Amino acid sequence: NMAAQFNIGDIVWAKLSSFPPWPRKIVRPKKDVKKPKGKKPVFFVFFYGTEDHAWVKAENLKPFEEYKDQMIKSNKGKRFLQAVEAVEKVLRKGGGAKRGRPPKHSASPKSGAHRDADDIDHEEVVPSSKPVQKTYSREPLLGKTVSPSTSVGVKRPPESLGAEASIILKRPREDNESDLYNFDESEHETESDIVTSKDDITPTCLKIGFLGLGIMGSGMVRNLIKTGHNVMVWNRTPMKCRDFVQAGASMGSSVTEVVAACDITFGCVSDPNAVRDLVFGTSGVLQSIRPGKAYVEMSTIDVETVQDVSESIEARGGRFLEAPVIGTRKPAEDGMLVIVAGGDRSLFDDCESCFLAMGKKAFYLGEVGSGTRMKLVANMVLGSVMAGYAEGMSLAERAGLDLQTVLDVFKEGPLNCAAVRSKGEAILHSRFEPSFPLKHQQKDMRLALALGDELKQSLPVAAAANEMFKRAISLGNGDNDMSSVYRATAL
Repeated sequence: NMAAQFNIGDIVWAKLSSFPPWPRKIVRPKKDVKKPKGKKPVFFVFFYGTEDHAWVKAENLKPFEEYKDQMIKSNKGKRFLQAVEAVEKVLRKGGGAKRGRPPKHSASPKSGAHRDADDIDHEEVVPSSKPVQKTYSREPLLGKTVSPSTSVGVKRPPESLGAEASIILKRPREDNESDLYNFDESEHETESDIVTSKDDITPTCLKIGFLGLGIMGSGMVRNLIKTGHNVMVWNRTPMKCRDFVQAGASMGSSVTEVVAACDITFGCVSDPNAVRDLVFGTSGVLQSIRPGKAYVEMSTIDVETVQDVSESIEARGGRFLEAPVIGTRKPAEDGMLVIVAGGDRSLFDDCESCFLAMGKKAFYLGEVGSGTRMKLVANMVLGSVMAGYAEGMSLAERAGLDLQTVLDVFKEGPLNCAAVRSKGEAILHSRFEPSFPLKHQQKDMRLALALGDELKQSLPVAAAANEMFKRAISLGNGDNDMSSVYRATAL
């Protein structure tokens, strides 16, 4: 019996689907923590290094000491080694066990103080007085793990874990229930949940192609190269490939050459017409698709186009995944994009190291079209907010308010967020270098409105915002940052 090998308090190696094996401690969840259902036993484990928790199937656990040398040889990442050192510290202090429950600590932490992993009372691991958050996706919540909100070296008291941990589990634990819980293997994780250090990413052994080195593609490719992926690039303007070749990528002379040479090829171009040219054009993606090849479309396009691409790829025996991204230039450069995917689940899994390199979170939403719809909704909201923000700044200026003071006030209230700060500074100083070109934002507004028409959903606010973006383009701001929509109001 695999489950009988482990007990509360054991230090183990645990493997989640999107990550390498990691040192963890088996702990007892709080009574109000909900649990997954199913047939296979799982344990609730504490993550050393990230200080979060997740359910892990017993078959994905291995004894720490027995496999330590093997695991360390296969992972030299800085954060991984810090986690191993944290475990060694626990073992030296006698806070870990090979079998049995660890001793309880009688001393409570001082108010506001943080505790090391070995100081956690395992009856208090996930206390929560907060309401359970709802996570909306096309798949059930079973199998989801906790997303950390701490960086390397930052300690977090368990009191802050309750709301997050409650997302992943299905019902409250009863007093008389076992510490082992069942997990239904048929249910998939719908997201790649934990933001791991880029240093800890183990790159796939598959060869990766990347088509399109624009504002977004450039940042994504740099992060693939930095994390050790074997990458071949192509761009319509070959000169843009030079820096990436110097950084370690190879260069394809055509789209078909890249697809033919690579196991998985990513595409990221400007609009639906560019995608159709890339895939269906002479020497396009489709010419080299055959069984064993895979294509991932990361452009923001309409549902009809993405479905046409999917059907054509699959008709030739290839696998297809849509994976548009939420974020602009800076998140792309920092590897902090949000990826919303739909299509072939096995391809989503094969892309895990790539998504970890490019983003902070990757969601699997289900069938082809789901990711595109999610991206259009997100960008429609962003554009509507940006248009309202521009109008507000214009009104403040017309009312004689100092715009720097306006921004300072915004930063101290509920409007304080990265987008408001960065776009506000751009408006204040009339610096509109493109982080996300206005013409692309207007394109996304147009596609979202078309989706609304198709679904007979009224979108009056988005429609009005779209008119502002169109006006800004007519004033010559199409290639400027989306924040230059302000110029359509300051007349």
